[in-house]
Amino acid sequence: MIFVIFLFKNLVIKSFLLIFVGKFNKKMANKLQNRAYCLYLIIMLLFLCSCKDVREQSIRQVVAEWTGKEIQFPEGTPCQSLGQDTVCIDFSNQTYKILLYVDSVGCISCRLRLTEWKRIIAEADTLFAGEVDFLFFFQPKKRDERELQYMFRNNGFRHPVFIDTKNEINKLNKFPSQTEYQCFLLDIDNKVVLIGNPSLNTGIWQLFKRYISERDSKLTQGKKEESLSLSNSTTLPPDLPSKKKGGGKDNELIL
Repeated sequence: MIFVIFLFKNLVIKSFLLIFVGKFNKKMANKLQNRAYCLYLIIMLLFLCSCKDVREQSIRQVVAEWTGKEIQFPEGTPCQSLGQDTVCIDFSNQTYKILLYVDSVGCISCRLRLTEWKRIIAEADTLFAGEVDFLFFFQPKKRDERELQYMFRNNGFRHPVFIDTKNEINKLNKFPSQTEYQCFLLDIDNKVVLIGNPSLNTGIWQLFKRYISERDSKLTQGKKEESLSLSNSTTLPPDLPSKKKGGGKDNELIL
C-alpha cells in the first residue's frame, strides 16, 4: 500500500510537469505522458490486486467464523404464502435446510431473485426427494410488506416465507452485513456447513448439491457396510445332540 501511495505521488507530480512542459517542449511532454501512462497502469494493477487480497481475506474470515455455528430460530414468527397466513415449516424436520435472511436495508425487490429461487427449489425437490427445506426470513419495513406480497403474487412464488418484522432471527444470530453471506446450508442440527447465496451465484448451488450428494452417498454406504457386518456376524444355533433310542439300527433324534 505504501508503494502504491508513492507511485500515486509520482503520477501527480508528472501530471503537473506534463502540463507545464507541454507548453514549451512537445517532445519532452510526450515522454512524460508515456511514463505517466505506465505509472497509471501499474497503480491500477496494484490496486486491483490489493482489493482482491482484502476480499479473499474477508471471505476466509466469514467462513471460519460461521462454519459449524448453530443457527438459533425465534419462536412464533408468522409465515405466509402469497401474502396469506399458512402452516409454518418445522425447523427440525429435514436433513438439510437452506436459510435465506433478507433485511430491510436497501431495495428488497432488487436483491431478490424469486424466479431463480423457484428453479432451485424445484431442482432440489427432484434431486433430493424432499430432504431439503428452504427457510426464507424477511424483515420488511411496513411500507415494503405490500410490495413484497405483490412480488410473490407476480412471480407465482408459493413457498412459505417468514415475515420477521421485529428482526428477531438477526438479533439471535447477528448475521453478516454483506448480502452474499446471509444465506446458509444447514445440517439436521441447524449447524452451518456452507455459506453463500445460490440465487446470486450458480457455483454456490453446485457446491451445495455436491455436498448433499456426497453426504448422502457416505450415509448410504455406511448403512450398507453396517448391514453387511451384522449379516456376517450372525451365527446359527449349535447342533443339538442326538441320542439312540433302544437297540435298533436306526437312530432317532430325541428333543
